[in-house]
Amino acid sequence: MHNDDSILVKKIKDAFKGLEEEIYSDEYPKEAMPKGTYVRAKRLDRLGIITDAFYGDKDADKNKIIVYTVLVLPKKEYYIPDSGDNRRKNYYITNEYEYEVIGYLMMNPVDMSEISIAVDERYIP
Repeated sequence: MHNDDSILVKKIKDAFKGLEEEIYSDEYPKEAMPKGTYVRAKRLDRLGIITDAFYGDKDADKNKIIVYTVLVLPKKEYYIPDSGDNRRKNYYITNEYEYEVIGYLMMNPVDMSEISIAVDERYIP
């Protein structure tokens, strides 16, 4: 009986280890659009820039779904340059499933090293 218990414990540990590796993998999906690609977030009807991508859930066919982290840009009619606090509220980051974005692949990707974010009046490159 003791031997059966140790086999079961080993199987459970192996299952969790495999799940942990899958969840916390830092690997950028090979099928994903490159970082810096301009995209249209269909759900929000807004232009954005891909800042990261990772595998999320699996679809009905057990294929991994790519989730994009997108820096969403303000709509032109709402953007007021140099308007203090209102300017920062126009930008935000969202996660969108691969079927919720349209990539503009005919345009060169943005150089992500040129983007900086203001946090409490300090800029983070």
